[in-house]
Amino acid sequence: MVQIAVEPIQLPHLTAQDLIEEFTSNLNRYSWTDLFNVLDHDITPIVKVIVRAAIHFKEGEKPFTLTLERAISRVNQIQNTKRKNFVRRTFKKWGLFCMQEITKVYPDYLEEMLPVDLLIKKKKFKAKKIKPRDDFRARQLAKYDIAYHTTDSSSREFNRICERIASLTHADIKKAAIHLVVTLSGEKHLYCFPWNTGEKEIKEFHSLANKAGITHDQLSQYRICKAIRF
Repeated sequence: MVQIAVEPIQLPHLTAQDLIEEFTSNLNRYSWTDLFNVLDHDITPIVKVIVRAAIHFKEGEKPFTLTLERAISRVNQIQNTKRKNFVRRTFKKWGLFCMQEITKVYPDYLEEMLPVDLLIKKKKFKAKKIKPRDDFRARQLAKYDIAYHTTDSSSREFNRICERIASLTHADIKKAAIHLVVTLSGEKHLYCFPWNTGEKEIKEFHSLANKAGITHDQLSQYRICKAIRF
């Protein structure tokens, strides 16, 4: 059994594959202190990657599944990133005379590698996810949009649709309240709904307002029950 935590000094004599096999079989027997103590010693890059992976798997309470191939790939990635960052810093400071400074740290560095290391990939633009809206005003705009594309542009109806779209769009940008006028017993009442009230609530209110004998108090009570502020 490999006792890496008890005697860290033995680490230089272990192969990366030995360490992977040990963590695969016995990761649970190592404490956090055991694992972090290993990182405090002078260890090779691949051992550091394996131990950090062990900490990650232990933290997630998952079995250790790192392979030697993946560990080597991760080491190469880290070293390449470190080299590129150094090359970019050196080029920024020395310009076209940077090769002499770079080869002091990386003797095998070739001039042909410079353009590749200096190339910074542009980050892909990630479109922000927009949650579909189902409020009354958004649904109205969607309906008028269909009418806009299906109505004769030379007709008076088309002009009316354009005016309505402009009005709804302006109100939506301003988050203006939705105004509904209801005539009850010959008297008109104005009801103001929040700008984002759902289409379902507006339709329910319309249906109730059209019932014979409905009163202002009943409509007000309905809105209170629905928690619609006015």
